[in-house]
Amino acid sequence: MRFIIIGAAGFIGHELSRYLLERGHEVIGYDLLPEPIHAIDHEKMTYKQLGEVSAEDYRAADCLVLLAAKRPYKEFCFADYQSNVAIVEQYCAAAMQHGLKNIVFASSKAVYSGEKMPWSESERTVPSSLYGASKLAGEDIGLFYSKYAGLRFKSLRFAQIIGMGERKGYLINTLIDNAIEKKSQTIYGSGEQTRHYVYVKDVCGAILTAAGRADTYGVYNIGMDKAVSNLELAECVNRVFDNEGNLYHDFSKEMVGSNDEMSIILAQRELGFIAQYDLEATFKDLAATVNHG
Repeated sequence: MRFIIIGAAGFIGHELSRYLLERGHEVIGYDLLPEPIHAIDHEKMTYKQLGEVSAEDYRAADCLVLLAAKRPYKEFCFADYQSNVAIVEQYCAAAMQHGLKNIVFASSKAVYSGEKMPWSESERTVPSSLYGASKLAGEDIGLFYSKYAGLRFKSLRFAQIIGMGERKGYLINTLIDNAIEKKSQTIYGSGEQTRHYVYVKDVCGAILTAAGRADTYGVYNIGMDKAVSNLELAECVNRVFDNEGNLYHDFSKEMVGSNDEMSIILAQRELGFIAQYDLEATFKDLAATVNHG
């Protein structure tokens, strides 16, 4: 297949480009950066600075992957919300104009909130943040075009993504860095708070699987087979990175945030996608990458 990736220089975009190229697909990558952050040496990779995608690229492509978005940092504001919504509308409209109807959109678990879990795609969602609201609005645009204009828009609501290319400072990368340096891990409270995760390689696999369902549209949760606690997460990282037992509970603080868990049955049933990496396999794969890096 030939893919257009909007946001090809980012964390997921880089991993996805490599993943697709290794499997014999062609990639046309667009991003704001004049050059990709990570060089990908492959004759089938074409990289362009983000602007208006050419009609020729649209007509030659089999799938458009929408990754570009303002990220959910603390300063995320209404202008960022508007930008994220505009990105979806712009590329959906342009793709349809040039005959490309197969679109995969990177959404997020941030469209959900509430204590009733696991969250499922069929339930009314109240986003947990303005960023999540922007993703939900983007989904609505894509599904509107799918229902009334023949677009085949597949929105993938990803659990929290694990990967070495993600921004530093978050829990997972902090745990990995501490384990590599043989530092003690600090878990606030009992560590029973749960999160749903997905490895970045499974993110890429889900995008490729969804792209292969050219006649399908809808919204799908993508994650590992189950949510895990912060304690399980820290223990697994320590075990894989040879830092076992080096863990401390700080009961003077509790981890900020709420539990989350998504139902992943619909993606299995309609897309045929099942995550290949559980938590242990994820960190073993990351450890191999670190050791060879």
